[in-house]
Amino acid sequence: MTLKDYLDRNGLSLKAFGERCGLSAPTILRARDGVNIPSRRTLQAIVSATDGAVSIQDLIRFEAEFTGKQDE
Repeated sequence: MTLKDYLDRNGLSLKAFGERCGLSAPTILRARDGVNIPSRRTLQAIVSATDGAVSIQDLIRFEAEFTGKQDE
């Protein structure tokens, strides 16, 4: 599940979810939008806060990173 889907389904703002994770809203925004590969700490915090509903693979987006293909 994408982080955007998780936030939408649970009615969570970036700020509220960031507080749950111990991360800033801008950090959550960058992770949600795939702006960069999150740090190990960020990955662990998000996976933990979502009880695994959002996985590391969901956050890293392997295909786009290594093949240059974007999700369609």
